[in-house]
Amino acid sequence: MGMTSLQAWSLITITMFLHTYGSAQEMNLNPTRPTIANSATMQSRGVMQVETGYDAYPRGVPGNQQTVDMFLTYTPLARLRLDFGWSAFNHQQDGDESTNGVGTIQLGGKIELKKEQYHRSAPAIGFQYEAELPTASEEALQGYGQQAILLINHHYGKNGDLDVLVNGSLVQSGCQTPFGCSYGGQQSFAVSYHLQKETRLYAEAFGQNTAQSNTPPGTYLFGGFYHQFSDAFGIDGGLRFGVSNHSARVGTTIGLVFGKRLRSEPLQRRPTAP
Repeated sequence: MGMTSLQAWSLITITMFLHTYGSAQEMNLNPTRPTIANSATMQSRGVMQVETGYDAYPRGVPGNQQTVDMFLTYTPLARLRLDFGWSAFNHQQDGDESTNGVGTIQLGGKIELKKEQYHRSAPAIGFQYEAELPTASEEALQGYGQQAILLINHHYGKNGDLDVLVNGSLVQSGCQTPFGCSYGGQQSFAVSYHLQKETRLYAEAFGQNTAQSNTPPGTYLFGGFYHQFSDAFGIDGGLRFGVSNHSARVGTTIGLVFGKRLRSEPLQRRPTAP
């Protein structure tokens, strides 16, 4: 990896860490990692969230694959999130051939169509759209396409400790190739359990017939965690195990989550006495 990409990624991470101080208003960080499935909710309005992570599939199909990513999101409205993703480093090795370089950029956003109300049967529903732009430094790392995702989740239990997440998406990819675009899908089912307010455990099953989310095609089982050390900082990680014939045998993921409030929530006016 070139030093320019490494320094840029490190600088963004360190800068966010040094400037994430507590706030009187909670930021309610809502990481998109470590699971593939995400909830329909998002961080509080006016909060910028930065996630950096490392994903690796060192053995099996399609060879050695490693990725270092950054995903930046901002919520200008309570139910609208804007997304910017960038692969600072990609490594792909198949046999004796290997490729290293800067990956693609993703632009998109998420809308919370229906807000969840605890202790009611109706789930939260969201819609997410991401466009992948062909900005990679090497032809083998190039990607060009788009993805539309339906997100559904609902909390169960007396205190809402159990969160069930279901996602389904349509994927268009490979539009930069001479053969034109190819189409596929990604389906995921995940369960999140809150051991404590700051700690969650995850279990997930997901499948895809096209490479998405830094993961080769196939069917996978996942186990992982997320721990929030403060209102502005958390860490997540876990292991993925391929269970289909053409999936990677094992993969690992680790990530950091940072938050910073850029705009204060408007104060709610108290009702005046008649």
